[in-house]
Amino acid sequence: MRVVQWIGLVMLLLAGTANAQGWTAFSPEGGRCKVDMPGAPAVETVPLNSPGQALTMTEAKVQTGAATFFVSWVDYPERIALSASSDAMLDKVRDGMAAGNTLRGEKKLTLGRAQGREFTLAQANGTTTAVRLYWARNRLYQLGVTGRAGVENQPETRHFFDSFALVRS
Repeated sequence: MRVVQWIGLVMLLLAGTANAQGWTAFSPEGGRCKVDMPGAPAVETVPLNSPGQALTMTEAKVQTGAATFFVSWVDYPERIALSASSDAMLDKVRDGMAAGNTLRGEKKLTLGRAQGREFTLAQANGTTTAVRLYWARNRLYQLGVTGRAGVENQPETRHFFDSFALVRS
């Protein structure tokens, strides 16, 4: 009888842990996207330092015990968006993110008509960030998960990345 009680207690604890790590569908107003996040995100809008233009980034972030999940977007002026190809824009962003880090495992992606990239950055401080970028019209979307080495292969990271979708506003 005690074994049955013990098994019941373990199952209750495991069910509580699964619920605590439940995913929340996040579809920000004006974001033109949706993504599952491992909790309710904190959202902030910050100005970016960009020569000759005022750019603003909106970022939604969730910190879990093992990792930080974030999605962000920046709208670029049409004159910039039309002056370079999707590949050139994504390469430039990747290069900026990779500066001072070790770039690993890059691959090209598409999401509908949007071009994308996925890669991993190993930072000097020992953390790793798995990154997905998408360029859709004049908007850059960035998804990332920062954690320990191997975070790019974790089921939670794959779920987060694979749940991302573009939506019409």
